[in-house]
Amino acid sequence: MRFRLHLASLAATFIFFTLGFAASETETPVKKTWSALEIALFDVNREDVSTEEAERAGSIPPEMLEAIQRGMIGEISRAQAFPAVRKATDPNTAEEGVLVIGGKITDFKGGSRAARIMVGWGAGGQKIEAECVLKDKATGRVLGTETIVDRKVAGWAGGDETKGIHDFAEKVLAFINRAIETAEKPASK
Repeated sequence: MRFRLHLASLAATFIFFTLGFAASETETPVKKTWSALEIALFDVNREDVSTEEAERAGSIPPEMLEAIQRGMIGEISRAQAFPAVRKATDPNTAEEGVLVIGGKITDFKGGSRAARIMVGWGAGGQKIEAECVLKDKATGRVLGTETIVDRKVAGWAGGDETKGIHDFAEKVLAFINRAIETAEKPASK
């Protein structure tokens, strides 16, 4: 009698754990390992003058677009969020395990350190605003989109001109992390 009770208890435990593991396998998302993040040069519409913001965005110098890309590569590399962080390569080449962050600059103010020091009260403010898009390079699937804004209106001794780029890059990295987390969540039933 004890043997049968023990055997029934073992069978019930086995079934419970088997069902428990099977249920957890279907609910837990398969997390993809991303081997690299590519950072594209942000687009800008130089023809659009429909708003002040669009006109300012269109006036961003090409060197500043490259500085934003370089700053993002440096900041995200230092955060060690991905095994490799690099400039975007050919967008028509599908690479498995690679994410691409890019988008469009929608507003830009270069700012003036001298104006921030001499005038103050918000004069010489710096602003970078972009519609960011995170994609899986292999599939083209969009994992997330978000408008990211960084403003600098003051700072010790007028603030550093590159600080806005680094702060913008930190905000982009936070967006990337949120987008990946959201994309990897299982669909609710």
